[in-house]
Amino acid sequence: MFERSCDIAIIGGGPAGSHLASRLAGEGRDCVLFDPRGAWEKPCGGGVPTRALKEFAFLLESTSYPRKLIQQITMISPLERRVTVKFPTPFAIYSRKVLNGLMLDRAVEAGTEFQKVSVTGFSRDKRGWVISTDDGSSWRARFLVGADGAASPTRRRLIGIFPVCDLALAFGYNVADEEAGRSGQGAQEEVVIRFPKNFTGYLWAFPRPGVMNFGVASKLGEKTSDELRQLLKGFVEDYYGGSMPRRERVSFFGAKIPTLDLKSWRGLRACGEGWALVGDAAGFADPITGEGIYYAFKSSDMLADALLAQDGGQYSTAVTRYESSWRETIGHELEHASYRLPQFYHGKFFGHVFTDAVVRLARYHRGVRTVLVRALMGEQSYVTLKRDLLRRAYQFI
Repeated sequence: MFERSCDIAIIGGGPAGSHLASRLAGEGRDCVLFDPRGAWEKPCGGGVPTRALKEFAFLLESTSYPRKLIQQITMISPLERRVTVKFPTPFAIYSRKVLNGLMLDRAVEAGTEFQKVSVTGFSRDKRGWVISTDDGSSWRARFLVGADGAASPTRRRLIGIFPVCDLALAFGYNVADEEAGRSGQGAQEEVVIRFPKNFTGYLWAFPRPGVMNFGVASKLGEKTSDELRQLLKGFVEDYYGGSMPRRERVSFFGAKIPTLDLKSWRGLRACGEGWALVGDAAGFADPITGEGIYYAFKSSDMLADALLAQDGGQYSTAVTRYESSWRETIGHELEHASYRLPQFYHGKFFGHVFTDAVVRLARYHRGVRTVLVRALMGEQSYVTLKRDLLRRAYQFI
């Protein structure tokens, strides 16, 4: 069989894989990106937090890719208290097909070779990796990257799947604009977040270009699929004044999200001899919010820096550099988020359920609103979250 070769093979063409390919190809590295779907509609909210827009400025500079810029969120506590907060700097919401297309286009423009095929298997020998695809092709690469999501087949083949305790389950609806334009409890350019009682997770309503995206996410195994669907259905009905939108305007989605347990972080493997994982495939997502797009970009940036710092070879130094970099830059913060997770959704603050207390205080305290906005923008450390809320709560309005 005819065998083609490349320096770096990247499996998965979402934001993590495409951003990595763009960085590497832009510096002249020979990399190939494998993804059978190309730009596709991943089942998730599509929110890109403010800090990602600041750090990866090309996102807002790419104006031909439609998105909604959001500067207002209404949060609803488990006891039905509400607060609306406004952002000094917006965050963006994309259709994931559009976002994936933006990133894939950038990768190809930078010089990446894109192969719209599935990787069916890979193995390692003395010369590197041998990769097989579903069109019968065979490829050889010196370094292998898995960027193929939480259900990553690459991860499964390298080190095994995530255990149940490290996953959340998300369900959702996309409602076409014809229905989303009806009057509801949220303005079209506003995000709505609801925290149900006795629930490790939340419900959301995100305005995307063309659709309203509704979803619910919770730790896997905490609620049954039927229970999550009922929560979601009630939330959507409330949003539209008591009834579901017409069936032909509604599409359903489901997905798993990495939300690593506290005990999983110290032993987490994101790289090894001749390989690395980025984004959801590595487990890099906020355990409290489930937000993973920032970490997809960030982990890909760190791996690109590590690979570009080593001139070929088997990239042994790059692996060590990447391991150190991700743990120091995002690992400790995400580990602390896992520690805070039970307290965030089930703990107490001033004698009230934490989420209810924060919403209640944010209605009257400018300082608490400031901390809340920073948290929603992705700029508030979980390490100091409770301390900062306490300090702000005692300040004057």
